[in-house]
Amino acid sequence: MSGSRIVRLRAYGVVPPAPAVRYRGQDPLETMAMELLRLTLEDGSEGVAGTLSGWRGALAGRLVGAASDLAPVLVGQDAAHRGVLTRTALEAHDGNGLPEIESLADIAMWDAWGRHLGVPVWQMLGGFRERIPAYASTQAFHSIEAYLDEARRAAAMGYRAVKFHMNGDPAFDLEMVATVAAAFAASDLRFMVDLEQGYGFDQAVRLGRALDGLPFAWMEAPLPDEDLDAYAELNRAVAIDILPAGNSLVGLDAWTRGLDRGAWSRLRCGVDNCGGITAAVAVMALAQARGVPVELQSFGHGPAQAANLHVMLGVPGCTWFEHPFPSAAFDHGARNPPALDAEGRVAPPEGPGLGLEMDWARIEAEAVARFDSAG
Repeated sequence: MSGSRIVRLRAYGVVPPAPAVRYRGQDPLETMAMELLRLTLEDGSEGVAGTLSGWRGALAGRLVGAASDLAPVLVGQDAAHRGVLTRTALEAHDGNGLPEIESLADIAMWDAWGRHLGVPVWQMLGGFRERIPAYASTQAFHSIEAYLDEARRAAAMGYRAVKFHMNGDPAFDLEMVATVAAAFAASDLRFMVDLEQGYGFDQAVRLGRALDGLPFAWMEAPLPDEDLDAYAELNRAVAIDILPAGNSLVGLDAWTRGLDRGAWSRLRCGVDNCGGITAAVAVMALAQARGVPVELQSFGHGPAQAANLHVMLGVPGCTWFEHPFPSAAFDHGARNPPALDAEGRVAPPEGPGLGLEMDWARIEAEAVARFDSAG
């Protein structure tokens, strides 16, 4: 189609001015930076994609070099052929680490293509629904009162559920979930726990059984993702739903292998590290065929949130949108990031593609690393 040829690719590593945080109580405080990819079509339509940096010591700008390697593959190609381009890029991926830059390129092509056509991505994917309930995804804390305070704030803002990133001390965590359940016994607020792959098997069984009968929907990432046999045994030993972290074991082969072993009750992955929107649609179809939900990992800055949100809305299979809490630090660089409505749900930003309006002047000024295929 005229005007849909990719003519420019840019990448940025940005460190937003935000406090350091932790998402496992035993970890040091870290600054959450973002990697951004900006793709321009011949008609001026632009697509954006993003993912996190800063996690476990990763430096902002770590994907800038990968973007420079990918640019010769994409520039000059037609975004209408994004599925083929993504599959080609994924096939060329060397298998060392996650296919993050390929995922971002796929998302940016979908965004640019939607803007080129004047259609939101979620409608291009099927238009299953217009909004989805959101849960507040908290930081990790060292006091039970801090967890209670976060849950109270989230409930007051209208969230329907809260996911706690756990302290990681099994005794503390057991006391915390019991205290939270008692404190909110009269409410309809739901909870989840995320252990960031930090538990041993026996500890995970103990916590999973303690959560049985409490208002908790799932236990996420108790064990290392790669230990599928342990996950399968854990899934048989507890009644609560079990999810992987979704950060390292990705791809249809891996997801199929885990489901075949009965490792999880729900699938989990992020559009920004699983192969993009193209791959996410495939995992949604796989999960639907197996009769399990997919809880997409929408934690991140505005572009990552938006990409996952559009998949959740375009096709069936997800039950919740994961919203970083508090969200302000993760809204950096986007003028209209996804936001909670009065009914505790999230809708996409209005407009074609992903609908995000990025403050590119600010991003250009703040970037600590950058790449531009235009030189």
